[in-house]
Amino acid sequence: MNGTISGYLIDATTGEIASSSELSLTCDGVLGESLTRADGLGRFAFTSLPSREYRLGVHDSRYVPLYRDLILEEGETIENLEIALTPAAFLKGRILDEEGHPPQRGHVTLITEGTRRGRSGYINDSGDHEVAQDGLFSSPPLHPGRYFLRFAGILRTPSASIPAAHAAMQQRIFDFLHPNAQDVKDACPFDLQIGQTMTDLEVRIPRPIWRTVRGKVTGALPEDLANICVLFTRDVGMLDDFGSGGPKVNADGTFEGCAQPGHYRLAVSEMAPPQPEGYVRMTKQLASVEVIVGDCDVEEVEIQISRPQFR
Repeated sequence: MNGTISGYLIDATTGEIASSSELSLTCDGVLGESLTRADGLGRFAFTSLPSREYRLGVHDSRYVPLYRDLILEEGETIENLEIALTPAAFLKGRILDEEGHPPQRGHVTLITEGTRRGRSGYINDSGDHEVAQDGLFSSPPLHPGRYFLRFAGILRTPSASIPAAHAAMQQRIFDFLHPNAQDVKDACPFDLQIGQTMTDLEVRIPRPIWRTVRGKVTGALPEDLANICVLFTRDVGMLDDFGSGGPKVNADGTFEGCAQPGHYRLAVSEMAPPQPEGYVRMTKQLASVEVIVGDCDVEEVEIQISRPQFR
């Protein structure tokens, strides 16, 4: 006998009915999801459900996304489930370059405190969010709390008044913690209250500074270096990676890449062949070193592979 999960939605701060929200119901090991929408009285129902463990999700642009795990026993009916939704907070603004122009392409990432794999620290809150063509950006619905902003993207072609060196591709790529910090603890925090919308935040893109990092991979190198590269992962005090990319290793073991000032882990990595859509993933890490990029290029970095790598 199949069961039912039903209930109603309310605003956690006012106790009033929260209507028109979309709800999803998923089950581990089962593809797809069931969707419904709360009616004018805030009520919802999922019927004809087999006994399983479910995850109920509530999605509404006015409220913080909410998820609740439920266990439906054989023939059981879960009724009058009260779901209290927290009014969302938002961060909105515009990002411009030193000439007052929006970037050619950009995205914003929200950083806040959280956990990853049992560790507590700073994490990427909800992925990357695209900046509009006019430079305007808006966060998704946010829980109340403290947030930091990371901006990354590509600048527009500079005017003739800017030195030609700035037009080099690596100089057009920006990636920074607002306002221009190398570590989360030095960035500018934004403290949001329940239901607060912070608008008119104007962010200026600091002129990107890039340094060349040169080195050599030594030791027990794989015979085939075609899919071997050195990934540059920047450490800004987060549990999540802060960007990752880098050059291929040449036939003689040398490599050369670009990085902004900061603390990096350079990891010699084996990459899988590119997939049709261009996505590339790492299959194995062979060795790594820590490097600090400062006011000048970094030369003669050595990354030693201590033991043979078998395919």
